Amino acid sequence: MTMGMAPLITVITPTTGKLSLKKLKESLRTQKVPYIHILLWDDVRDEKADRPETYQDEATLSICLRGRMVQGRAAGSALRAVGLMAANTEYVTFADDDVWFDDNHLSSLAEAISGKNWVFSLRKIYSPAGEYIGIDRFESIGDETKLPYQLVDNNSNMFRRQYGVSAAQFYRETKEYNDDRMMYAFLKQYAGQPGKTGMATVNQICPARLEQFFRKNCSLI
Repeated sequence: MTMGMAPLITVITPTTGKLSLKKLKESLRTQKVPYIHILLWDDVRDEKADRPETYQDEATLSICLRGRMVQGRAAGSALRAVGLMAANTEYVTFADDDVWFDDNHLSSLAEAISGKNWVFSLRKIYSPAGEYIGIDRFESIGDETKLPYQLVDNNSNMFRRQYGVSAAQFYRETKEYNDDRMMYAFLKQYAGQPGKTGMATVNQICPARLEQFFRKNCSLI
């Protein structure tokens, strides 16, 4: 993080304390844009998880929530809503606890959003065992998708804070794995055309149930 500068971007992470959170925190410390990291701790924790204070630093705000907020199948969505309402920077993005960023991720988003209200990057997909699968150039790419639906993955998206406040209800109320689709439709309707970095700067571990889906469709480069 760039010291002595006001944060430009809020990074929101809902977590139960997965050990992979350490890798995310390490990648955030290499970013070249000032940020604040909001960690939203569900009280249903991973058995091997460190305590929240383990991850505390000058760029981190930890919010520990009493009572499980999960609704239906959408495990992290309600927590993201809390983060959207707590953010007070110009821009907001997400980082789940199973992703990590290349060191130019936030800076490339900040550059590509110039004159826009939102922007997105590409993502690199890894298997649950950590094997590199490829770049997602088929699903999390909005209108250019090769599938019968449109989305930008939460972890690849960045938008002006006011759009996050307006869309927080999507994250709070959904019971399905569809908040990324709803957010994409919302931004497309109200925020104009997105900026695009064209670079795969998000690294994401895919769920085991989707491993073959990504192996079949991802590009190697």
